Amino acid sequence: MTSGLRAALRSPAVWLGVLGSLAVAGGSSHPEFALTGTWGAAWVDRLGLAAPVPLNRVLLVGGTLALIWSWWRIRPRPERPLAAGPVLGLWSLPLLAAPPVLSPDAVLYADLGWTLGTGANPYTVGLAASGGPFAARVDPLWAGQGVAYPPLNLRLDQLVVWASGADPYWSVVAMRVPVVLAVVAMALLVPRLAGLLGVPRQEAVWLGVLNPLLVLHFLGGAHNDAPMVALSLAAIWLVARRPGGWTSLLLAPMLVGLAMAFKQQGGLTVVAVAGLPVAAALATLPLGRRLWLLGWRIAVAAAVAVATFVVLSLASGLGFGWTRWLDLMGLASTPAPLALLNKGGAILWSIGGGDPTQFLVQAGRVTTGVLLVCLTSLLVRFADRPLPALAWGSALVAVLGQALHPWYLPWSVALLALCPLTARQRRWVIIAVVAFTAWNCLQTSIVHGTL
Repeated sequence: MTSGLRAALRSPAVWLGVLGSLAVAGGSSHPEFALTGTWGAAWVDRLGLAAPVPLNRVLLVGGTLALIWSWWRIRPRPERPLAAGPVLGLWSLPLLAAPPVLSPDAVLYADLGWTLGTGANPYTVGLAASGGPFAARVDPLWAGQGVAYPPLNLRLDQLVVWASGADPYWSVVAMRVPVVLAVVAMALLVPRLAGLLGVPRQEAVWLGVLNPLLVLHFLGGAHNDAPMVALSLAAIWLVARRPGGWTSLLLAPMLVGLAMAFKQQGGLTVVAVAGLPVAAALATLPLGRRLWLLGWRIAVAAAVAVATFVVLSLASGLGFGWTRWLDLMGLASTPAPLALLNKGGAILWSIGGGDPTQFLVQAGRVTTGVLLVCLTSLLVRFADRPLPALAWGSALVAVLGQALHPWYLPWSVALLALCPLTARQRRWVIIAVVAFTAWNCLQTSIVHGTL
């Protein structure tokens, strides 16, 4: 037995986190969190009903709070090294066979994979349109609509459904397999990047990999952002390890293009891969020359990334049908500030006799323009610090986008964990992780039950 595993097994805080994960898994198994009142496996429904309403919600909230507290208690200290791998493994195990945690999106992924397996194109026919074992459990908000996920994401869903035999329950659970592989990659990359960038390794891993947002929403919720995050970090690692030659303008941007084929926002990573090799020069140049140096390098890296993305999209056979569905993102109920403003305007518009859906679509385009202006201003401000520019920029995209889901944030948290944050900045990042994790769990337990 390794010393790290022994240390984890002796820690009461670690075991409190395990109990928290067990409670979240048990509470999530109740069929009220399945959109049709069943998870597609009778044994899971029976297990969930062992904790009737509202006990299942108490388990969900209590388990989340226990996991948050455990994460805080195991924060690294000089006298107490952090056994990150064993801790992450112990906290994850109770979640891996459970139904999707705090979100039914994994059912949606399975339906996309099934649709592709029938030979239909989800961008054209929409969700739940091809029948099959998952259609009835797709969120009614999205049934009949297409998705804005890029093509490799959908092909990965198809592979998972095929490999798991299109089982009504296990195919949904199997959506965690790519996520687990991505999180393992993150756990390997973050400490190595921290060493290359001069950031304390254990603190970076604690904040960037062990945080409850990642545990609950990547591993528990099986969200498809995880492969994009892992590939983004891999591109940055490639540049940090070998900054010379064409690594930052060819090889790393190709990885960024691959990340984009899983989630488009991964394209922001070109800021870091293009800027890190010349970060020292950027810090000494006046603003105009700094922007010129960073700008042309970003342009070259972006061209390579986009070309890679286009080739992969065409090779997938699905092309760019996702572009038709970008305007739908603002329809979900999330705390995104600009989206809330749009929804308030839509209510007023409907009172005046207008079409609220059309208002939301048009307002979403306006607020996207606002986001681009804010993002440009931030990149100019951080032009001498490429990695913080990417980290804070990714957070800005998450917060000011049309939808703000908790699984959007682990990417930003992992990137910020690799930046030289001030004590105040670090404190606010931790507060944001804790607050958003707790708030989302409370919201889910109150709003999204169906029985």
